[in-house]
Amino acid sequence: MRIYRYIIRKFWGPFFFALGIFTTLVVLGDIFEKMKNLSNGTTTVWDLLAYSACTFPNWLTTIMPVACLLGAISVISEMVSNGEWTACVAGGFAPKDLFKPIIACILAVVLGTMFVQEFIVPSLNLKANEIYYTRIKPADNFNPHIENNVVIKISPQEMLFAKQVDPLHGKMTQVSLDTYNDQWDISTQIIAQEMRWNPVTRTWTFEDGIERTFLTDMDTTETSFKTREAPFHTPPQKMAVSKAEDKLLSIRDLTTKINFYSQSGLAHYAAETTRQAKLATPFVTVVMCLLGMPFAISTRRKSKILNIIASLVIAFAFWWLISMATSIGQNGYINPYIAGWGPVLIFGLAVWGEFKWMKL
Repeated sequence: MRIYRYIIRKFWGPFFFALGIFTTLVVLGDIFEKMKNLSNGTTTVWDLLAYSACTFPNWLTTIMPVACLLGAISVISEMVSNGEWTACVAGGFAPKDLFKPIIACILAVVLGTMFVQEFIVPSLNLKANEIYYTRIKPADNFNPHIENNVVIKISPQEMLFAKQVDPLHGKMTQVSLDTYNDQWDISTQIIAQEMRWNPVTRTWTFEDGIERTFLTDMDTTETSFKTREAPFHTPPQKMAVSKAEDKLLSIRDLTTKINFYSQSGLAHYAAETTRQAKLATPFVTVVMCLLGMPFAISTRRKSKILNIIASLVIAFAFWWLISMATSIGQNGYINPYIAGWGPVLIFGLAVWGEFKWMKL
């Protein structure tokens, strides 16, 4: 319908305005904070610009909900102040009908944001970390594909220790496989210089090692070997040993990490909380906007400053609750599903009560 197309066109102006302003402020603040490293002798202005370019999509997706909220409030308040809203309602349109094109715009933004978060942001974050730890704040032996001092639980009585793990090349170095008896005394130990993945046989193989058997506390036997198949069969692509922040990982990477941690007997409630929070993100944006849109109807005077203030108050209240719930869930105090979806349900009830109260 023509009125729907009109509302959709009006939405994008304040949306892109808010997106540009907030993202610019955040990115500039991040660049200025990193400029203190210009005096270290290795960092250049181009390094800072490259780092900023790689982190820009991540900041962009973070600001999207606020931009959607400001766009929604602005288009409604402008229609109210111009009398267009009253004319539409008098012409037979219910307020919820006029909300539909705005919600359609928000859903389009949400889908685009999720695509960027899943397929663009993770790889760019890896590049940003590489720039940061090699040019801006150099770290010795930085390698984003190698993790040091990894412990993997293979079975209830088998523990695998590796000095370095490189899933990208299917390689572990300085490996020790310890097997324990029912009393948790070590019974056998395999120590190898390396352990490599064979993609043809889909097996890990110890190389250049010894097998040590503990007969008593003071008596052991040792047998050398050149190669030996390992009892660990998880493919490198399904391993998650990186210490990258969970919030910078995609949902797919988080799922791999959770499955690997579960198989290894490691706690994974932090990663599960982050995954549920990411899955709830589309609903967070929609609910946040629905919470603010009725507010705009009650604003009879056109005021961009008031719209911005209202958007920020609603957004920060939502983010505060989400941050608190996520932090509590990541520390294991509440169920990850409650931590991820609880704020959505709470504000969803607030939206339902608001719509009932305003008879929308």
